[in-house]
Amino acid sequence: MNRSSSLTELLAPAGSVDAMKAAFAAGADAVYVGGARFGARAYAENPDPDQLLEAIDRAHLLGKKVYLTVNTLLTQRELSRQLDAFLRPYYEHGLDGVIIQDLGVLRYVREHFPGLSLHISTQAGITGAESAKQMQRLGASRVVPARELTLEEIREICAIPGLEVECFIHGALCYCYSGACLLSSMLGGRSGNRGRCAQPCRLAYRVCADAAGKQELPGQQDGYVLSPKDLCTIDLLPELIEAGVQSFKIEGRMKKPEYVAGVTTIYRKYMDLYLQQGRDAYRVDPEDRKKLADLFSRSGFTDGYLTRHNDKSMMTLQAPPLRAENEPWTEYIREHYIKEQAKRPITVTAQFHVGAPAVLTARAGEIQVSAMGPVCEPAQKAPTPAERILENVKKAGDYPFAITIPEADSEIDPNLFYPMGAVNELRRELLGKLKDAILENYRRENGEKTFSSTKTDSHEVPTPTHYAAVVSTKEQWDAVMESGSELSAVYLEPFLLTAQNAEVFRKEAEAHGKEVRLALPHMMRGNLHSLDRLCKEESVRDICRNGMLARNLEGFMWARETFPVAPVYADHSLYTFQKEARAELLSMGCARDTVPLELNEAQMLDRGLNGSAWMIYGRVPMMVSANCLQKSTHGCKNVPVVYLKDRMGMIFPTRCVCAFCYNIIYNSLPVSMHEEHKKYREQGGLSELRLYFSVEDAVQTRQVLTRFGLTEAAEAAPSPEYEFTRGHFKRGVL
Repeated sequence: MNRSSSLTELLAPAGSVDAMKAAFAAGADAVYVGGARFGARAYAENPDPDQLLEAIDRAHLLGKKVYLTVNTLLTQRELSRQLDAFLRPYYEHGLDGVIIQDLGVLRYVREHFPGLSLHISTQAGITGAESAKQMQRLGASRVVPARELTLEEIREICAIPGLEVECFIHGALCYCYSGACLLSSMLGGRSGNRGRCAQPCRLAYRVCADAAGKQELPGQQDGYVLSPKDLCTIDLLPELIEAGVQSFKIEGRMKKPEYVAGVTTIYRKYMDLYLQQGRDAYRVDPEDRKKLADLFSRSGFTDGYLTRHNDKSMMTLQAPPLRAENEPWTEYIREHYIKEQAKRPITVTAQFHVGAPAVLTARAGEIQVSAMGPVCEPAQKAPTPAERILENVKKAGDYPFAITIPEADSEIDPNLFYPMGAVNELRRELLGKLKDAILENYRRENGEKTFSSTKTDSHEVPTPTHYAAVVSTKEQWDAVMESGSELSAVYLEPFLLTAQNAEVFRKEAEAHGKEVRLALPHMMRGNLHSLDRLCKEESVRDICRNGMLARNLEGFMWARETFPVAPVYADHSLYTFQKEARAELLSMGCARDTVPLELNEAQMLDRGLNGSAWMIYGRVPMMVSANCLQKSTHGCKNVPVVYLKDRMGMIFPTRCVCAFCYNIIYNSLPVSMHEEHKKYREQGGLSELRLYFSVEDAVQTRQVLTRFGLTEAAEAAPSPEYEFTRGHFKRGVL
């Protein structure tokens, strides 16, 4: 099969069949599209199965590509019962690639759909070269890094031999690292990880200094502090191309065909300008910037994180103004890219000689076909003009071809007669053969359809269950040290650990019969070396050798490489929705995974629990963002906690992790499984029941420990009350 790719690819969104056609007409090399299931834009006008199969054929006839988004997290039943039937028709038809977030989906597709290109979605949170290399080892041919990366970080990933890199160049930006966002999920049950984000980040909030929400911070204007401006990198295309980016991705599967075509044609223009004439000739016409803004923008544009870690100028802050439609520009788009369809240039040569059969030969790329017609007769009266024959040969009809006939390679005797009906029939036969030859080049044979779900529990002895806690402050640590022996391990958040206090923590934990471990940053970036410096201290290394809790793949790879024999535990943000994802993590050297927060109880049991950890208490980290609420309002003040207030008066504590420059926005209420966890403790299977302490003071920490029966003489003490939620344990998510 022909799977060659060009040096640079312009990749456009196709939320509908019409948008796909418009993208190709405007110059896209490929489109990404969702099917009826498993795509991160469930509310787009995604094509039905027959439409998508037809669209794949049309793209291939044009010499273009189609990538299917399978970039949501799948439950055990969805993966084992639905994924194969959903994906197989497109695979056999010649689908060019799938975009994947879920490690279990990656494992399944790799094993059951050989030869299909696997692209790792930005939802997977690839933030550095080591995690990108790991995805390559797992079978990925392309990665789409997190949109928060700088040009230098992107350049490091592009340097990996044999791995393609795809980057977003235009469109909406998320406030949060994409797959690390649970805001829509926790507030309304519509999960971004399941393709149903309700975009609560686009609403107005107030940033406050106090937990009561009374002391608002200055500088936040209308309060759109979670709403970034739209990305526009038209001025940075040369830098991205020179960095080694191979696919340039436009966001917008929820947008209309006019938007898709308009953005695509402008980026096509400037990609071609650079590739054909170089950097010295690269100038962006201000009128083209205006055209992009006229199509859609939120309070202007930003070039995102490519040249900065974060910045107030990236945020809308004010209510986005309504823009009047640029009707002449929109009408131009409709006339040239929506009414007019894309055509593939092909060459046809004609050989019409008296006494020999007429022959037409067509060439499209490396594919060549011929068709032979009746014998050419000598003209009895007026001969058939060569011009008339060639004029009819050039008519492509419903085929998406633009036919050129090289005069030097075609010969038509001047004194022959050939009926026009026979010319038309010969041309139709030729183009039909060409179509079949092109599409046959993409077809795949029917592969293995039988699926046997990965087994991770059936042969295992139930694991003994112990309790552990994650602490963010010294007073939480002190309270946890007072807990009973059942709580045997404590994870220190990295901003709490220093070279000076590491030995104190280690000795104090040992004195209380507990093991101290390190919780790694929620986001590890390739240019953050503070952990490397910290780990030069032997006391810190001792803590790391006890075990590390990894929150994203880059952190996981750092831990595995820096401490090869130390246990590395995967937190709930390294999603294991099913057995296959768990098996993939275990194959990478993971010592223990954590049950994802978006599964309900039945889904938890379907995926299997033996050997996993489970969060039984804690405020859900709803957003992990490279941006900063303090910097977006009144500037960096190094205040550890601020509070976000929504229009209903709900308060969301936000930790500003200045040491690693990111924010964690927590839910207003903690999840608390103080009743539900008991049966799992008694029956075994789960290896660790974990409590997460984020913004609790010492009194609140002790209250929680007492509620779970983890303080001395807890059974004699009354169980203190506090407000809580059970999260998705009963309801699950859409």
